[in-house]
Amino acid sequence: MARFEPEPILRLEDKSCWATWWKTACVHSRSIRFRRRLNQAQRVVDQCLSQCENTAVMWSGGKDSTVLAHLVTRMDPSVSLVSEKDDLDYPGERDYVEGLAEHWSAQLEVITPQISPCDWIDQNAHLLNADDDFHSRAAELSKACFYGLVEEANAGRDAVFLGLRKGESRGRMMNRITRGLLYRKRPTEWNPSGLTVCTPLGDWSGLDVYAYLARYAIDPLPVYRCVWLNHREEPWRVRKSWWIPGADSRWGGIAWLRHYWPSLYQRLLDWWPMARRLT
Repeated sequence: MARFEPEPILRLEDKSCWATWWKTACVHSRSIRFRRRLNQAQRVVDQCLSQCENTAVMWSGGKDSTVLAHLVTRMDPSVSLVSEKDDLDYPGERDYVEGLAEHWSAQLEVITPQISPCDWIDQNAHLLNADDDFHSRAAELSKACFYGLVEEANAGRDAVFLGLRKGESRGRMMNRITRGLLYRKRPTEWNPSGLTVCTPLGDWSGLDVYAYLARYAIDPLPVYRCVWLNHREEPWRVRKSWWIPGADSRWGGIAWLRHYWPSLYQRLLDWWPMARRLT
């Protein structure tokens, strides 16, 4: 009988690299710089909570939103955690958020799309390529299975907390510069008065995020231990979204998937056999 290695497949290099960075995060969690970052984030959270009553943390289960979920619910346990989960998530994500929410005695609402993302790809794969954009707001898959669902879930809320950091992209940097850490969006059909957005981690570095996790002994999802192949110098660049690499293929996303998650890589090939050329 064939034996299958548990995924993600972590080599000795991954385990050693992760252990070193975790020790670094533990040291950083005791630094003055980290305490200043934490104090700033707490002030921003407190400001939002004092201005808005019906609030929620959008929690993907990723490292940044997990830090945010813990930070906000420690300050106010009545704040809801909203997590979108579907069949394009990495295995075990729903168990992860439900387990932590129970451990924190937090209120968790798991939302799922009416359309299965995998079914959507099954139906549309012949019109797409493996390295197309699947993750942005403009992508058809995201429109069909994510953003509309999230907007509906936040209909009528006063504010949402998002774990966005300016260091992750130029767009987020510009958003931080022009809007700050607490701002109101334009009115929509879901939120006629506009939705307040709070991003307490906006000025945090990736190391700050890991320092918080280390300080409160919160294990991130296993995907964040997959660091040796592409992210050994900056492990926080591992991004947790749908496992399908999409546009990240041009930066080695499919090779990374093949290395750590062979079963998911094979599923990708079932949709797009030519994707093996992108490794």
